[in-house]
Amino acid sequence: MARRQLKYVHVYCVDNILVKMADPVFIGFCISKDADCGAKVVQKAYPTEPVGVVCRVDGVYQVVEYSEITLKTAEKRNPDGTLMFNAGNICNHFFTLEFLKTVVSEREGELKHHIAKKKIAYVDDQGERIKPEKPNGIKMEKFVFDVFQFSRNFAVLEVVRKDEFSPVKNKSSHNPQYRLVKQWSQNNTKFAMFEVLREDEFSPLKNNDSAEKDTPTTARHALFNLHHRWVLLAGGRFIEEDGTHIPPIPSRKEDVHEYPVVCEVSPLLSYSGESLEEHVNGKEFKSPLLLLSTTEQNDKEPDVKKIRED
Repeated sequence: MARRQLKYVHVYCVDNILVKMADPVFIGFCISKDADCGAKVVQKAYPTEPVGVVCRVDGVYQVVEYSEITLKTAEKRNPDGTLMFNAGNICNHFFTLEFLKTVVSEREGELKHHIAKKKIAYVDDQGERIKPEKPNGIKMEKFVFDVFQFSRNFAVLEVVRKDEFSPVKNKSSHNPQYRLVKQWSQNNTKFAMFEVLREDEFSPLKNNDSAEKDTPTTARHALFNLHHRWVLLAGGRFIEEDGTHIPPIPSRKEDVHEYPVVCEVSPLLSYSGESLEEHVNGKEFKSPLLLLSTTEQNDKEPDVKKIRED
């Protein structure tokens, strides 16, 4: 990377279908704060949600894994009722190359292992492969965000969006506003934290479809929901087969594995819902809908309905 004169690295987990690769707003924010490392966070949905939290431990900001925080601490609340430790880490980070080189060459030996209880398949005495239903072993792990403890300047940025719970009126979804709410100094190195909306940027895949959450189905639905909102914000509408309009917040179908509106937007057409107006404004669509770039439209026809530029 040094030979290619790269200065910054964006790191994200592979199980988040909504990740914004090299998000220019996040990267620009970190660079503007002269940060050596940064993290995107979402507000925790509930106290025991299985995500780590970014917090201060003995005066140093770092991530404390959900398996390492007590229930009593996880349930602590501020006077306004919000969770005291609510900055959920989604493993979406910014680093400068110089910071990583320093950590590897000077601080790697200080990184500690984490104990993770896992369900580990094994072969029994009869030679049968057994898949346990409960954790039966431990794994010793190190995490990329463990290097946060070596950062010494910390900034918190809060995202401000109008009507954030209304997918039709949330125009700021494409033009977010931000304000710096807190900043701490810890010697020389600088760390930045960036809060984003969960429904826009975080839908992890951790379980199979037999579980209630974080499954292939919930991840797929999260993507459909996001892209559906993009089309609505750009002026498009969805209709049923009989021509009746589908409301902006559609009712769930009886089949929980089927999302009411199947809609995907190619990243080659729009990165974050921008510039879709010329393709969808004032138009009506039926599900499923796939919006493609001009280059993709000239390729082989996919087995799904799609829209072409007029």
